[in-house]
Amino acid sequence: MAFADYNKILLFGDSITEQSFEQARGFGFGAEFTNVYRRKLDVVARGFSGYNTSHALHILPKVIPPPTETIFFGANDAVLSPQLQHIPLSSYTSNLRALCTHPLILSHSPSLILITPPPICEYITQESDAAKGKNYIQRLAAQTKQYRDAAIAVGKELNVPVVDLWGAFVEYAEPGYQWREGGDKEIPGCKERERNPKMGELLRDGLHFNPKGYKIMYDEVIKCIKTHYPELDPEQLEFDQKFPYWEVAPKHDEEETTGQSGI
Repeated sequence: MAFADYNKILLFGDSITEQSFEQARGFGFGAEFTNVYRRKLDVVARGFSGYNTSHALHILPKVIPPPTETIFFGANDAVLSPQLQHIPLSSYTSNLRALCTHPLILSHSPSLILITPPPICEYITQESDAAKGKNYIQRLAAQTKQYRDAAIAVGKELNVPVVDLWGAFVEYAEPGYQWREGGDKEIPGCKERERNPKMGELLRDGLHFNPKGYKIMYDEVIKCIKTHYPELDPEQLEFDQKFPYWEVAPKHDEEETTGQSGI
């Protein structure tokens, strides 16, 4: 009997991807994403806590070649210098471009999706850091937005669909929000603004997601797939008949009788 395999979707990212299967807090993006593709496509999770785009480029040859891939980095790149995870904005941009155009990726003609970094909440991140004895600022909302803007720009440049997770979270927290040029002190999540409790509904420590944040991520990724890769819409995909429905699936005792596996 030959090994039967499914086509795959790769979720490639940092700790937000790594933790997206956790069920202790409630809804998890990775768990539900895997659920909607059950017996249709295999979802392969490759989330690495603390990784930035430079780490991602280094390990890329070890994690491909699924033909469909989400690339979700930037939350760690955007930490303030001199934090070790910090990657300058220009390098982040070139790293994202390199991830999308790497020869090992292009050789598989993949269906790519870029996901922008989410916003942060400075109130919560600084409280969380202080509780760990880190009495210095590691992240700023304005800087994180710059990395979000860079991810969108790379997607447009390379014609790669982008899930604007920053925008989706901000729309939930402040419906109708419009950023104005030079308005860094008005960015949702910054301490120059009044604390918004809705940011806490999305971000448990100011960066990582609560179930509601993962639900928004799930909805946005599925919407992107339906728009740009309708052939991968989980509602339209049939079960992969490498493994038939149980009513017609051959049984082991039948295989012994006929000498054929039936699959």
